[in-house]
Amino acid sequence: MLEKIIRFSFYLLFFLTPLIWTPLNYELFEYNKMIFVYLITIVITTAWVLKMISQKKLLLKNTPLNIPLLAFLGANILSTIFSIDLYTSVFGYYSRSNGGLLSILSYFLLYFALVSNFTKADVPKFLKAGLAGGLAVSLWAIPEHFGVSPSCIILHGQFNASCWVQDVEARVFATLGQPNWLASYLSMLIFPALYFLLTAKNKKARITYYISVMIMYLAFTFTYSRGATLGFLIGLAVFFAPLILAFHPKGGGGKLITIKPLLIVLLVFLLINLVFGSAITRFQLSQFLSPTTTPTTTQANSSAQLTQLENGGTESGKIRLIVWQGAVDIFKHYPLFGSGVETFAYIYYQFRPPAHNLVSEWDFLYNKAHNEYLNYLATTGLVGFLTYSTVVLTFIAWSLSKILNLKLKIENSKTHTEEKLLIIAITASYTSYLVQNLVGFSVVVIALFFYLFPALAILAVEDLKFSKLPRFLQIALLKQFLTPIKLGLTSKIASPLLILISIFLFFTVLKYWYTDTLFAQGEKFTDLGEITQAYTTISEAAILNPLEPFFRSELGYAAAAVAVGLKDTDATLSGQLKNQAVTTTETILREHPRNVSFYRTAIRTFYLLSTFDPTFTNQALTALDQTIKLSPSDPKLLYNKAIILGQDDKQEEAIKNLQQAIQLKNNYREAYVALGLFYFDQKNYPAAVENMNKVLRLVPNDPEALSYLNDWGKKGIVPESK
Repeated sequence: MLEKIIRFSFYLLFFLTPLIWTPLNYELFEYNKMIFVYLITIVITTAWVLKMISQKKLLLKNTPLNIPLLAFLGANILSTIFSIDLYTSVFGYYSRSNGGLLSILSYFLLYFALVSNFTKADVPKFLKAGLAGGLAVSLWAIPEHFGVSPSCIILHGQFNASCWVQDVEARVFATLGQPNWLASYLSMLIFPALYFLLTAKNKKARITYYISVMIMYLAFTFTYSRGATLGFLIGLAVFFAPLILAFHPKGGGGKLITIKPLLIVLLVFLLINLVFGSAITRFQLSQFLSPTTTPTTTQANSSAQLTQLENGGTESGKIRLIVWQGAVDIFKHYPLFGSGVETFAYIYYQFRPPAHNLVSEWDFLYNKAHNEYLNYLATTGLVGFLTYSTVVLTFIAWSLSKILNLKLKIENSKTHTEEKLLIIAITASYTSYLVQNLVGFSVVVIALFFYLFPALAILAVEDLKFSKLPRFLQIALLKQFLTPIKLGLTSKIASPLLILISIFLFFTVLKYWYTDTLFAQGEKFTDLGEITQAYTTISEAAILNPLEPFFRSELGYAAAAVAVGLKDTDATLSGQLKNQAVTTTETILREHPRNVSFYRTAIRTFYLLSTFDPTFTNQALTALDQTIKLSPSDPKLLYNKAIILGQDDKQEEAIKNLQQAIQLKNNYREAYVALGLFYFDQKNYPAAVENMNKVLRLVPNDPEALSYLNDWGKKGIVPESK
C-alpha cells in the first residue's frame, strides 16, 4: 500500500505539475505548481518514512549525487542563516515560492525518495508520465497560436484568446504562464520522447512517439524562445554525437540501432520551422499564406510580478548584461554565502547599475538575475555556487562515463543499448537545461527535472545499495531504540505521530494556498477602488497566515485607505484604522529592514495618511530616505521625494532631488516636467521653459509640455509656443 502511494504520487508529480494553475490566486501559475509539489512531497515523504518504520531499517540508497546534493543543501541552509531577509530565503519570493529553502528541501526529499523506492524497471513509467503531461500541455498551447486559448474556453466559454491581456498568439504559454518557461519545459521532454521512439517495440508505439515528438516540437516552436532554442540545439548535438560516432567505420561495426526515425524527425523539425519560423530565424512560409504577423518578443504572463525582461521592450540581451553586472557586484559584496537564498529582488536595487535607467524597462522589478549561475553566485555566494556546480559536474561526469562504457551494439546487449540511449537522452535534456539557464532561470517543473532526471538516469543503470549508518550511530541507536521491546514501542508511537504531523503539514499548506486566494481577492478590490472590501479580505488573509509579511504590508496600506475614506463619516473608526496602518507598517519595516518592496509600500501608506494628517509627511520622507539608501540608483524615488517636498513648500530641496534624478536618468520626462513647474513657481521662467523644451526634445509634440508652454504664452509670462 505504501509503495503504491509513493508510486502514484510520483506519477501525479510528473504528469500534473505542468498542468496545474488556477485563476483564483495572486500568481496563477508558478505558485499553484509549487503548492502542489509541497503537498505531493508531504505524501511521498510520509509514506516513505512509514515504510522504513514498518520494515525497521533505513531505506536510503547510495547514489553518485548523495554527497554533492547534501553539500548543496547545506550551502543553502548557510545562505539562509546569513540572509538579508530570512523569511524570503526560507519560503521563497512571494507569488512564485520556487527557489526558497523549503522548495529546495522538497526537491531534495523527492530525489532521495525516488532513487530509494524504485528500480530501473520503473524508470520508463515515470518518463512516460512526464511525456503525457508534456503532450497535454502542448495540445493546450498549439491552439493559442491560432487565436483560441483553451484557458479562455474553460473560464469564459470564449473560443478566442481575449481572456489574456498578453499576445498569446504571438508567443504561446499554455499552462506554464510564460513562453520561455514553456519552451524550457518542452525542450527537456523532447529528448526522452526520442528515446522512446528509437526503442519502440512495434509500429503502433513508433507512430505514437512520432506524433508526440512532432506535437511537442510544434508547441515549442510557437513559444519563439531564443534561450530555450539555443539550449535545445546544443542538446540535439549532445544527443546525436554519440550516435554518429557509433556509426563511424572505426566505431567497431556491427548491427546498430536504426537512425532512420531520427532523420524523419529532423526533417519534420525543419519543415515546421520553414512553415512557422523559429526563435532564431524570421523566415516563415506562413507569412505568404496568411496576413499573420511575425512573432514578436512580447512575453506572456498573467502576473504583475513579471520583470520586463519577460515582457519585451529594450533588446533583452542589453538588459541582461546590465542585470548580470549588478549580480556580479552583489557577489563581490557578499562573496561567501551571498545575500541570501531568493533575495535578488531586494538586493539588486542596492547594486543596480545606473545604466539600467536608460533602458525601456528601467522601473520594473527584477527578482532573478536571468542567469541561473549568476543568481546562485549573488544570492548564495561562492559556497552555494560551487556546491551547485559540483552537483551539475558530477552528474555530467557520471553520464559521460556511462555513455562511453555501456555497449551500444545490439548483438552484444539490447539492454545496454537501451540504457545507453536513455542516458544520452537525459544528458541531452540536462544540457539543454544548463544552456538555457545562461539567459534564464528555473521554474517549478524545470527544477523538478533538474533533480529527478538525474535520479531516473542513475536508477536506470546503477545497481544501487542501501546506505548504512556509521558504526557509532548504529551502536547509539541499538542501545537506545533498537532492542526488540523498544523497537516495537517506538514503531507503535512513531507511525501515528508521523501521520498526525503529516496531516497537520498537509492542511497547513492548503491553508497557505487558501489565504493566497483571499489576498488575491483583496488586491482585486483595491484595483477596483473598493477599499472597504479590500481591507476586510486582506485582513482575513493576514489573520489566517500571520507569518506572511507581504499580507501585512498590504494590509497596512488598505487600513490607511479606509481610514482616509472614513475621516469625515466615522472619525473614531478612522483613527483606529490609522493607528493600525502605522503600527503594521512600522512593524514590517522593523522586521524586514532590507526589503525594498516593503519600504515602497510604506511610502504609499504614509503618503496616503498625510493627505488628511500632514504630520505623516515626515514619515513618508523618512521612509523615502531609507529606501533611497537601499536603492541609490533609482531616480523614481528621488522624483517621488521631490513631489512630496514640493507639496510641503520645500521647493529648493525638491529641485535638488529632481536634478539628482535627472543625473541618474537623463531622459526622465516626468522629472523635466516637474522641474519646469517648480522653476515656474519660483518665477525662474527661462529655466521653466528650458525644461519644457527638453521634454519636447525627448517626446516631440508632448501634449503636457505644449499645454504648459501655450498657457504661459497666453498669460504673457513667456513667449507663446508656436
